[in-house]
This record gives sequence, structure tokens and C-alpha cells, in this order.
Amino acid sequence: MPKEHKKRGRREEKKRKREEEEAYNGSKRQKSNEAEDVDLIVDEGQQADYIPIAGPGKIPFYGLLDEEEQEYFKRADSMLELNQFDNAQERDLFLANVYKEAHGKELKIANSQSCSRLMERLILMSTPDQLKALFEKFKGHKAAPIVSEELAAPPKPQLGASTKETTTAEQLFLNTSKELEENLGYLMTDQFASHTLRVLFVVLSGRPLVDANTTSLLQSKKKEHITITSREAPVSSASTSTRTVPGSFQDALNHMMEAIVADLDTTSLRALAPHPVANPLLQLLLDLEFRQSGKSKAKDTSSLFRKLLPDDPPEEGTDSASFFNGMLYDPIGSRLCEVLVTNSPGKTFKVLYQSLLRDKLQNLAKNETASYVLIKALERLNKEDLEQAVDELCPHVELLVRRSRTSVIKCLIERCLVRGVDTAPLAASLEQAYGQVPAERVKKMLKLDTTHNEDMSDERRKHIENQDPSKAHASLLAQSMLEAAGPLGRLVTEGILDLDLPSLLQMAKDRSGAHVLQKSLACSGDTIRYRRIIMPRLADMTEDLATHPVASHVVDKFWDGTEGLVFIRQKIAERLLRSETTLRESIPGRAVWRNWRMDNYKTRRSDWMAEDKGRIPGMKTGIELARERYAAQTSGQKSKRGGARKGGGKMSSNLGTGANATFALLNAVQELLIPFIRAADEDATAKETGHGLSQAGGGPRTALVEHHKPQKLSQILNPQLPDIGVGQDGFIHLVEKVLQYSVNTWDQGFMQKLYASTDAPGVASELILSVLNTNVHVYDASPALTVIEKATGRALASLFGLTGPHAGGISVQGGSASNTTSIVIARNTLFPETKTKGISSSSRSFILFTSAHGHYSIEKAAQMLGFGSEAVWPVDTDASGQMDPSALETLIQKATDEGKTPFYVNATAGTTVLGSYDPIRAISKICRAHKLWLHVDASWGGPVIFSPQLAEEKLKGTHLVDSIAVNPHKMLGVPVTCSFLLGADLRQFHRANTLPASYLFHSEEEEDEGDGGGDGKTKQQRQQKQPSEIYDLADLTLQCGRRGDALKLYLCWSYHGTQGYRTQIEHAFDTAAYFASLVEQHEDLVLVSSNPPPCLQVCFFYGPGGKLKGDGEVNSKVTRRIVGEIVMRGFMVDYAGVDGRGKFLRVVVNRETRRGTVEGLVKAVVEVGRGVW
Repeated sequence: MPKEHKKRGRREEKKRKREEEEAYNGSKRQKSNEAEDVDLIVDEGQQADYIPIAGPGKIPFYGLLDEEEQEYFKRADSMLELNQFDNAQERDLFLANVYKEAHGKELKIANSQSCSRLMERLILMSTPDQLKALFEKFKGHKAAPIVSEELAAPPKPQLGASTKETTTAEQLFLNTSKELEENLGYLMTDQFASHTLRVLFVVLSGRPLVDANTTSLLQSKKKEHITITSREAPVSSASTSTRTVPGSFQDALNHMMEAIVADLDTTSLRALAPHPVANPLLQLLLDLEFRQSGKSKAKDTSSLFRKLLPDDPPEEGTDSASFFNGMLYDPIGSRLCEVLVTNSPGKTFKVLYQSLLRDKLQNLAKNETASYVLIKALERLNKEDLEQAVDELCPHVELLVRRSRTSVIKCLIERCLVRGVDTAPLAASLEQAYGQVPAERVKKMLKLDTTHNEDMSDERRKHIENQDPSKAHASLLAQSMLEAAGPLGRLVTEGILDLDLPSLLQMAKDRSGAHVLQKSLACSGDTIRYRRIIMPRLADMTEDLATHPVASHVVDKFWDGTEGLVFIRQKIAERLLRSETTLRESIPGRAVWRNWRMDNYKTRRSDWMAEDKGRIPGMKTGIELARERYAAQTSGQKSKRGGARKGGGKMSSNLGTGANATFALLNAVQELLIPFIRAADEDATAKETGHGLSQAGGGPRTALVEHHKPQKLSQILNPQLPDIGVGQDGFIHLVEKVLQYSVNTWDQGFMQKLYASTDAPGVASELILSVLNTNVHVYDASPALTVIEKATGRALASLFGLTGPHAGGISVQGGSASNTTSIVIARNTLFPETKTKGISSSSRSFILFTSAHGHYSIEKAAQMLGFGSEAVWPVDTDASGQMDPSALETLIQKATDEGKTPFYVNATAGTTVLGSYDPIRAISKICRAHKLWLHVDASWGGPVIFSPQLAEEKLKGTHLVDSIAVNPHKMLGVPVTCSFLLGADLRQFHRANTLPASYLFHSEEEEDEGDGGGDGKTKQQRQQKQPSEIYDLADLTLQCGRRGDALKLYLCWSYHGTQGYRTQIEHAFDTAAYFASLVEQHEDLVLVSSNPPPCLQVCFFYGPGGKLKGDGEVNSKVTRRIVGEIVMRGFMVDYAGVDGRGKFLRVVVNRETRRGTVEGLVKAVVEVGRGVW
């Protein structure tokens, strides 16, 4: 949109400063005695380079008001400005009297220096009939242009106005256009008439009368804005949007435009391009030409566009190119270049850019005038050209910053975001330009004056700031960088965080800086971490900022800045409440009080708290809206189902089966699951502070959990199984409740158990299994899953060194099931008769050995299998929690001496509490010497096998064992459950577990049919034959119903790869070591684990000064309280004990845990511990 001309040279800048200072100290409205010479505004010593256009002759004189009339109209003007009438009728009567007194003097008033304000106020307050009558008075006269501009806006009808019309408003405008038509050429260059002409064109075209572009087009910056006290004139939608106009307006507009263009040739039009008054009209005509006729108008040789640029294409060396290049650096003519670049057809723009702009981007960007044209060009570039422009300009960013050409950089950033261009090079250049020190970088960018005079009046300060537009442009650049987020946004946020308190306070009180500070609190991206750090600092300044005319706007933004930070928001509210008297005494303070709804906080705090948590009374939550949306989508289907039931039709559509029903329900559930996971993602950025982000809920809640006692949660959920199904809507409601009251294991703060969240391939694999919904018991029912399980088990076993021809693995329900199954296989392999006769018929007393720190599942299995708990002998451990091989040897010998039968040893790779790894190689020697079955419970620590370095240290000797239990659903993050029992020889698994079940297992029958039974063996002999490969996998386990859990490891392993798992596991061990170091170095924590810890558990006490209570039970009580209270800070950990000192905290790091999370946990434990010690 065309803009009011504004020369951009240094000489003109000095001239404007002088004029603005004079205007600031003197009268705003001064009479000029040389108005007719205004079109000769040129630089000193420069001659006018346009062609003067002859005018209509001498301007008529309409007479002067006498002193009495002037006094009356001045008083009338004052009364209208004050607008202190008791009612509308009194005001209308006064207006009628003024019109009566003004009858016959309208033209005198309009041209009077002292009374023209009255005419403008009359127009603002008049009825449509009064406006039309006034318009008629001006007909045929060249009245004051300011008044004419006010009349140009179509009047808004009023109730009770007369409907009698002598001349329509449409005809009045058409008559005006005809009256001006004969002098269009002169009016274009007249300082006053050109404004009225532009207003008329805008009215006729139907373009908005009130927006940012037309404001600069229709009136000068020095135009005085006439207002009326206590009366804000409503801006109608017709003024702010495109208006529907009569067809006659379009005809009149086209006729006037054609008349202007027809009367002027290329030379004349180009001469008007640098004309300070005619140029804005040329901008408007070009813009209207393209809007009215489209890009095709550019091909018409009689069009304004083609007359200005007759060469097609306007390549370098043509006359058109010379004209364009000449205007590029002209303070006024460059405005026309902007319109040409913005509106020219694609082909023409491409030629203009490639021929005239692309090779001189640096020079254009550095020039104060030409940079505006460059900005318009950048806005039209495609991605490839934009990338080239970024590469070209990045090396010159430092110079652009020095010259305050930040608008070009801002445009580059914005266009890069739109086109998807990498902004990292811009970030690096800006960092180099503004400096490496964050605080100094922000000060330099925003030109913060830390020595600012606080005693200066706000009006004077604003005036001084207006003298330096580069400061506002720098603020806009910083705001665009915040919008871009990533490295650009961090340049600003890191600088703000690095400011000292006086500088931060000054930034909040600086007009440009305050806008940046507000933007930083509202932008997306890595804002949660930033807000979590900056808001406590700003909160301490609340009272000082709230009463400041600029900084109070920052306090208003505190509400958005504390989203999810309930405790900080309430802290700010308390500070505002304490300063109520001070706030109410100042205008900014009252605004802050109102915007923070402090009356509610003071008198109805429960309502305020509801708003604080995002649950404004009466306003529906996002989940509620989602439920309504799904209900609306399925209402038609439910109606059809209802009709079918009434008509006795089939009811299968109500079963929720089929593709359509599955698609609809999965989409609905996904709308709940993704925000559930995203809440954990967002909360992760705040973990380093020791406080999770508060969430709306029925009780104290973070993204991790909303915790309630079992009895209360039973009342809240009230789970019931209905007689009549609830359908999709009810199902979604149930899912909502399940998610709301469940622990979010995706949250960084979940470090309580030996498992954590899964990941994207894990979720997908669970969904696939649910869709397949098959049983991996026999090959025929699940051929693909069977082959995948065998291949996955073999690959996993090979990592542990079990590479024999019959080595492999099978999936079971969990680690406990793996251990139990291994005991059955060991017993039935070493003592085959027990498979059929059991242990009760045997005279043997079987003994099992396990670490004193081993898992309880061994003892439970002994109970299940008839051995009894006393058959499990715990083996002593050393100080690190590892099984002592010599103690094992001693116990085996003792059992043998007592006539018992030792047969099974369970070594642990990653104990539950300390994470210790038993010495497998040493234990295997003992087992081989005594012919005992060696099983390794690597349910927790087994996945370190993916890291050769860690495996060499912790799992040496696994190739010597008989069986291994490993749970990928723990350290690898595969969805629960996913557990494998690996073996050196799966034939032992088959012999130990197979049973004849001809109704299910048919492989032997198929083999008989395949060989025809011609091998000379009896059927009994063939049944005893060991198969070379077992594909009916239920024949290897205790289970018949078997879920295809191996698919989950197969898909996740394929997704991440062996190297991916190695990286994740090594990252987790590095984080655990870093955490242990933090604990060891903190004066108020006592590390129990070794450093580095053997696995991913870090165990420690809270003890101020590194000292514990003498009573273990007291230490345990302190630990339990800390564990309970940090849940509301977004951390869930566990506690355990291994000695007489009592219970300590046990924290389990996982592959997703960040260093910031463990730093925040240390802060949380110490802060809570000080309150409970």
C-alpha cells in the first residue's frame, strides 16, 4: 500500500529533527502563508526534476468571519469537544442551532484557520441528512481539504433520521469525481488537494478506510486528530474491511484513472515519480490498477505499469532498467519501486530481481533508502533464491547492524521461517555482530541506557526515544528472533537471563526493551525453561514495575509468563495484594490490578484459583471440547444404530468392529494420548529447577501424576461395568479419567522403577500386536510372529555368546516367569524323572542358591514348584553387593554334606537395589565343578550387552551359562511386558516342557505324513525323537496363551539399530555417573552407591553436613517423607535399605534422563529435606 512520502537522507533526517523539536515546543497547528509553493520541496541546491502542471487559476476567496462570529464558533467548538451535554437530545438541539448559525457561512468556516476544527467536529457528530446537506454546500467549490477528507467516509445511518432524500450519497460522490476530473493533473501535485483525491479514490474502489496502510496514504503524520471527550467514535466493520460499492463507483474510478494515464506519457509519469506530492498518488494508482484489473493489466501498453516500464522484460541495459535503478536510491522515488516490486507479475518480478537486484544485495541492504525496496523483494523470493540471499548477506550482518539496517535482517528471519530456510547462519552472524557475552549482547541490541534519567517525564522520554527509530527497529528484530525460536531465540533469551537485576529492571522500563521482554514470555519454543528461570527474578520486582507506565505492561504479561507455574503466579498475586493501596493510586497500577483480576483474588480466591489453573468457571476444557467434537462426528452413526434396533435390524454396527469404527476410535484416543505425552516433553525443560510444571486437575498435580490415596481415588474413578455399553463417547471419557489419574512414565521425573516410558516404535508395535490379536503358541496361527520370535531370540542369545547350533530364546510373561521357567528346565533336565513323578516321590532334598541381594522371584518360584522357601539358600555378598564365590562354594559343600541335592545357582546381573553384577565367570567354574545349572537373572542389567565396553566389564562369562533372563522392557524401553529366556540349547527347553496335545501340536503328525512312516521306527519311538527345529513355541514354555511380545523388540531393535541401543545405554550410564558425582560432592547428601555406580541406580541418604541420625528408623522416616513430598515437585523415586542405617533414596536413571533432571532432583531433595530433617 502506498505510504506518505518521507525523505530518507541524512540531511532530511536533521531537518525533520529540527521541525519535530519546534513542533514539540510550539503550537501543533500553524498557518502557512506559502501553501501554494509546497510542491517545490527539494534538498538545498537541488532543482525540481519534475514537470510543473498548470492549475485551474487563482483560488477563489470566500470571505472572512467577523470577530463576533469567530467568537461564537470557537465557543461552539469548545462545547462540542468537551461533549458535556446531559443527554443526546440536548446535544442534537445544540448541533441544530450551530448549523442554523453556520447557514451560508460553511465555506468561510471551512477555510478559517481558527474555526475549521468546528467543521470537522460537526461532521463527526452530524446525522446523515446533515452531512448530505453540508456536502451539497461544498458542491462546486474547493473547500478546505481536511474537511473534505472527513466528508469522504460514507456516513453511518442513525435511528430517527429523515428518510427523505433529494440527492443520494452515491450521486454526491459521482458529482465530486466529475467536478475534479478536469483538473486531475494539477490536483495530483497540489499539497492539499492530493490528499482529498487519494481519499476519493479509496472510497470509490471499496478499499478499507481504516487500516495501517491507508492511514499513511490518506493523511500526513502532522495531521491533527480532532477528538471529542468521552466519546470514542466506533470504527465500523465497513471501515476496516473491503466494502461493497455501487458499480457506478467502479466506472467512475476507472474513468478517472484512465484520464490521468492518458494525459501523461512515459516521460511525464517518470518525472512525477520523485515528486513529493504526486508520488503517493502514483503508488495508489498502480496498486489499484493491479487490484482492479489483475496481473493481465501489465501487458496493456496503455496501463500505468507499462508506461512506467515499457520494456518487456525490463532487463539491464534497457530504458526501464535505467529508470528503476535511478529510483532505487531516491528518497521519494524508491516508494514507487516498492509498489512495482510488490505488485509486478511473477515473470516481471523475476527479471527485475535477477537483472537489477540480485547482484547488488549487499549495496542495497547497506543503503538507507534502497533497503526498503530490497525488503519488498525478499518477501517475494522462493526458497532457493532466499537461501542464496541469506548466504550473500550473512557475511555483512555486522555492518548492517552497525548502520542500523536491522529491518533487512528482520525480514530475512521472517521469510526464512515462512520458506523453511535454515536460520543457523543468521544466528551465528548476529552473535558475531552483537557479541559473545549474552548480557552485553542484549544491551547492545536494544540500546539499553543503564544511566537513564529516572527523573525525566514520560512524555519527554517518549519524545527522545522517537528521535531514534533504529531503537524501535532493533526491538522488532529481537522480537522476530524470539518468534523464530531455536538458536535465534536463544541469543535473546540467554542475554535476558544473563542481565543483572538493575539492567533487567531498566529493560522492563524501556519502551523498546519492554516489548521484547513481553514477547519472550509469550513465544513458543524453549520458553518453559526460560520462563521457569526468569519469572522468579521478575516476580521480585512486581511492586516497582506495576506502577510504571511502561513496565506495567510487562506485569500484565506475567500472567502468560506464569502459565504452568502456579506457585510463582500466586507469589506475584500476593505481592500485588500487599501493594493494593499504591496500585490504586496510579493509572498503570489500577490497570494491572484489573488485568490480574485481583478483586477476585482478594474476595473470591477459589474462582481466581480456578482461572489460575486454566479452569475458568463455565469455560470448557480442551478435552471437553474434543469429546463434543467426537460426539458430533458419531451422532449420525448412533442414530442409525438406534433405528436399526427399533426396526429389528442387525446390531453388529454397535460392536465397534471393522475399519471405520477402529479408525474413528483410534483418532479420538490419539487426541488424548499425544497431549498426555507432550505434557511430559514440556515439563522436561523445567526439571532442572527442582519444580515440575503444575497442571490443572482435581488435586495437586504435575505432568507426572495427580496423586490421591487409594480410598479417595476409588471414589473419584468409581469404576463400574454397565449393562448397556457407553459407546465411543463414554469410552473416551473413561480414557480421559485413566490418563488423568495415571503416572506419566514419559515424564523425566519418573525414576522410581527399573522401567520408564517406551518410545514411538514401541507404541506402534503394541498397536500392531493388538490389531493382529493372535496367539503365538503354534506356527499355523501365527507364522510371521513365530519366525520373528525365533530370529530375535537367536540374535539376542548370540550377543551373550550363546552361539551354538541350538542356542536361542523364547519370550515369556516377565522376569519372574523367566526365572521360574529356568528352574523347571534345570530340574527336568538334570533329573528327568521329576517331570512325570514330581519331587515328592523323590528322596532328594533339592537346594537352590541365589545372591542375598537377588530378586524375590526365585523364592516365590520355589514355593510354586513345591521346593518351599527353605530350599532357597541366600549367598553372602561383598561390600559392593556382588555374590561372593567362596561363600557359594562353602554353601554347596555344606548342602552336600547334609545329604541335600544342590542343582541350581542363580547369579544376578544388575541387582534390584544397588545394581550389582555377580562375577559370572568365577561362579560358572564352581557350577561346572559341581554339575549345577547356572542361570543368570539379567532381567535388569542384561541390556548392557549392547555396549561392548560395558559388557566386557560387567557380563564377562555369559557364554558359559545354561540360561539367561533378560527384560528389554526395562533398560531398552520396549513396551511392558517384553521378557526373554535365553538358552545355550533350546532342545533342553523342549524336552523339559513338551507334552502331547494332539488337539494343538500337529508337527509330529505332519512329519509322519511327510516321511510316510517308512523309517522302520514305531510311533512311540518317533514321538521320542528330538525335532531339529521347534516352531510350535508353546512347546518350549509353561504357557499356552502367548502374546507376540518378541515383535516389539524386533521392531524397536530394527528402528534404533544395535548402535542406537549402544548409544542410549552408554548415555544412561554416563548420566548415572554424573548424578552420583553430584550426590557425592553435595555437603548435605550421603552417597551409598559406589561412584560410578555399577548400574543405573544411585542410592543415597539426605544428611545435613554429611551426617546421619544415629537411629536407622529415624533416617528411614526422613527418607520416606522426602520421597513423598517431592512427588508434587514432579519427581517419583523409591527407597530401600541394605544395612542398619535405615532406608535411603534409590533413584533409577534411564536412557532418556537428562543431566538437568538429576540436577533438579538434587535441588528438590535438598530443599524438601531441610524442611523435614
